[in-house]
Order: sequence, then structure tokens, then C-alpha cells
Amino acid sequence: MELTSRLKEPKFWLLGIAVAIAAIHLTLVDRIYKEDLFATSALFWIAAGTLLWEKRENLKFHSTLPATIAGATLLGLMLLRSSALPTSNFFLCALPFIGLLGLAFIASGFSGLRQYWRELAIFGFMAFYPLAERILRGLPLPIITAKASNVMLWYTGTDTRRDGVFLHLSGGRSVEVYEACSGAQSILQMLCVSVLFLFMFPLRPIQRVICIVVAVAIGFFVNAIRVCIMALLVNQKALFEFWHTGQGSLLFSVIAVAIFGAFCWFAFLRTPKQTPIKGA
Repeated sequence: MELTSRLKEPKFWLLGIAVAIAAIHLTLVDRIYKEDLFATSALFWIAAGTLLWEKRENLKFHSTLPATIAGATLLGLMLLRSSALPTSNFFLCALPFIGLLGLAFIASGFSGLRQYWRELAIFGFMAFYPLAERILRGLPLPIITAKASNVMLWYTGTDTRRDGVFLHLSGGRSVEVYEACSGAQSILQMLCVSVLFLFMFPLRPIQRVICIVVAVAIGFFVNAIRVCIMALLVNQKALFEFWHTGQGSLLFSVIAVAIFGAFCWFAFLRTPKQTPIKGA
């Protein structure tokens, strides 16, 4: 009886539609074998879901016929395009925003859209993921990464010489820092993580700037360390492939996020211990 009454609640059906949109999106992203985009997408969905869950009791559900039609149209177009199994990065990154916007229209109408501004902003930022990726790839990141890795190797006492994007080590070992190893994906991933953090936790303007700069720096330097390891292991094919395209490459993403999480905890979230005043 309780289940039947719950099935009649609009919130139940809206939740079901939201879960379906997330499942469709993650399935489509998984099909194109882009692990970085899949991880970022999953993270965005978790963040948006958390924000919605926290304010679930305060959401107002009241829509109008025009808003419902607009929302249903957006969802219909999204499903129609999804049925073609698209591989376009732009559509896959814009799909959550389109889906959530349509669902918000159906749930709360045009006037209630402001209730979902954080979630819409999160997925709106995600829609610019391909543009940000293109901008980063337009920068001379391979050269910059090669320089940083060369300096790191030199400081560890390794005999190394840089020639453009090539790192030459003793024993005839050489490695090329090409676009895929330039750190663009690592930087972009950390940028997304920092943006999510800013939406989840309110910070002062200067703290927001510091948060983003530190996230980008962590993404760059962690990738530069990965390049150093690959340069040292270039003659050991199995280990090189592990750190290049295997699970080792994903491990560095986890390390970068963990370092950023630790920084945010100690810099912004940790409550300092209160020192008791003597004689109080």
C-alpha cells in the first residue's frame, strides 16, 4: 500500500527520469572508451545528485503547461539524438544539461528554475568540456611538460638532455612527450574537480582563485612526474605500458585528486582547534 502511494508522487517519477538520463549518458560515454570523460561525468552526476538530495525537502514542484511542453520537447529531442548512439564529444557533454533543464521545466516550471541553478551550472560547465580541451591542446603543453620533467630528472641526479619534446637519457633511452602525455587531460580533470568543489563548498573569492590555480598546478606536476617515471622505464616495455596506458595512468589521476582533496581539507575545510584561555 505504501509503495502504491509512493508511485503516485511526482517526486518518484522525476527521480526515475533523472536516474534514466544519468544511465543513458554514462552508457553513451562508456561506448567511446574515454575513461577520463567517463570518470568526470560520473563525478558530475554524483555532485549534482548530492546537491539535489540535500535540498529535496525544500524543492517546490509546480509547473505550467507551456513549461511542461518545453521540458518534454527537450527530453524527446535528447532521447531521439541518443538513439543514434552519438560519439560527438560536444553532444555527450551537453546531454546532462539538456536533460536536467527539460526535467526542471517539467518539475517546477519556468519560475522554479532558479532552484536548480547549481546543478544546471555544473552541467553547463561540463558542456564546455570539449572547448576547454581544445584550448588546452592549442597550448605548447608538450614542450612545457618536457621541460618540467627534464628539470625533475636532473634534480634526481639522472643524466638527461632535452631536445624539443624528446627526453634523452643515458644508455640510449629516449622518450617523446607528445600531445597525449602533455597533461592536458590531467589538468582538465583537476579543473573540473576544483569547479565541483567550489559548487559544493562556499568560499571567498580569493580562495576560489587559489583553489583553481592549485588544482591546475597539481594536475600538471603529477603528470610531469608520470612522464619522468615513463622516461626511466622506457626500455622495460611491460612497466612502461603499465604507466603509459594501463592502470598506472589511472593511478596518477587518483593521486592528483587525493592531493587536491588533502589541500582543500587543510586549507579551507578543517576547523582549527580552539586553544583554551588560561584562567577562563
